[in-house]
Amino acid sequence: MMNEESALSEYEKEVQAIRRRPGMYFGSTGDRGVEQFVYELVANVIDAFLVNQATFVNVEINEAIISVTDDGLGLPFDEPSDENGVSLATKFLTRIHWTGSHDEHAPHVHIISLGVGLACLNAASLQLNVQSWRSGALWEQRFIRGFAQDAARIIEQGNGRGTSIEVIPDPQLFGEAKPRLGVIRRALFETAHLYSGFKIGFNGERFHASQGLQMLGFMLLDPLCLYNEPHTRPFHITLHYENVFIEAAAFGKGRSQTQTFSWVNGAGTPEHGSHVEGFSQALEEVGWNPSLKLIHVIMYDPQFAGPTRNKLDVPYIQKVIQDASGESLRKYRSI
Repeated sequence: MMNEESALSEYEKEVQAIRRRPGMYFGSTGDRGVEQFVYELVANVIDAFLVNQATFVNVEINEAIISVTDDGLGLPFDEPSDENGVSLATKFLTRIHWTGSHDEHAPHVHIISLGVGLACLNAASLQLNVQSWRSGALWEQRFIRGFAQDAARIIEQGNGRGTSIEVIPDPQLFGEAKPRLGVIRRALFETAHLYSGFKIGFNGERFHASQGLQMLGFMLLDPLCLYNEPHTRPFHITLHYENVFIEAAAFGKGRSQTQTFSWVNGAGTPEHGSHVEGFSQALEEVGWNPSLKLIHVIMYDPQFAGPTRNKLDVPYIQKVIQDASGESLRKYRSI
């Protein structure tokens, strides 16, 4: 059992480090930095969605106040951690970790960029309030600049579900920066299409794409292609293959270079890489040069060709995707 005093002292040092250089953790101390608060909270709900533990997330932004609510299983306020008197949920919110997720579940997804973790987000906030249903009780805990103001307490009994987190990025770190609503809307709209069936609410709007990348592809496709080939059915697959989730779509007949969009674990890969190479080879094998192709893979421990994470560099994934999509493409082309 870890000594509570030494754990707290270590956390105090980590909080100070984050607050000294917030731009290093959030990518910016301007608008992009505070937008990361939204992306981190939503990404955690998507993790739950991928293991069938949540179906929706709702985001509300009012000036500098960010509120995110989900219908997941709740934070483990009812479970002890390895620190005396600290619940597992409180530990998640106040102890920095450097794995993909606090409990090392994987794969862990991201939106736009690499995630920072709940404790890092908490440390950079002016105030964070959490309410979470767990084991028939609604728990509540408040934090200021990363530190709990009181012990977690039960405020209601019942059969509710889900978690609500309200957070205010600290103006001492981010000045007057606020999330850009148009930027957030676009990111959440795209995210709904990357996770078929996941429902996202944003300031009164609802995003839901039952056909995922196929629906996104129709919006990205050159209208001229739809006009010239009105009866062409797009290719679209979603499957698990060798511990990798793959969703891919292709449209039309290319007249020149194919337009390509790709993602890994929810984040765009503008320089593409192994996953796109595998899909391209499968398309080449069936003699198809589409106008547009899209691919999203969710996988454990993705590796990238550089620090910007713009290009996937996992050689075996190329063959996995070539084999997985190749069979479906052959059936599609034979129809």
